[in-house]
Amino acid sequence: MSFREKSAWIAVLSYLAVYGFYFRRIAQAALSGEADTFHYGSLLVATVIVLVIVQIALLVALAIAGPRDAKAPRDERDRLVELKAVRIAFIVLSCSVLTVCWFAAFNPPGFYTVNALFFALVLSEIVRNAGQITYYRSRV
Repeated sequence: MSFREKSAWIAVLSYLAVYGFYFRRIAQAALSGEADTFHYGSLLVATVIVLVIVQIALLVALAIAGPRDAKAPRDERDRLVELKAVRIAFIVLSCSVLTVCWFAAFNPPGFYTVNALFFALVLSEIVRNAGQITYYRSRV
């Protein structure tokens, strides 16, 4: 498994864990009726900080474990894998944003619209990294 595939695994798993916690807390706030008074800004900032720390720590550990692989330049296959994964992620992001825009036409509180857009962004990043893993596995 290459360094870039391992990096994609780190991204997918850390997104699922960290943002899974964030969106679970957001859903709890929405279901309990405290969406109007819930201050999700500080939770979002803390979540992003935790994500950055987790990803940096894991990528540094990965680079230390295989320094030669970490320093290898991107080749044509790596670029092709990234392009194909980005194409799929863009489709997911576009469809998700269009869905949120349609949803926003019904005038929900900003809490729901903002978090739905953020969810669309996170989902597209997960799809991009999962696509990279899939393409590395399929030997594009």
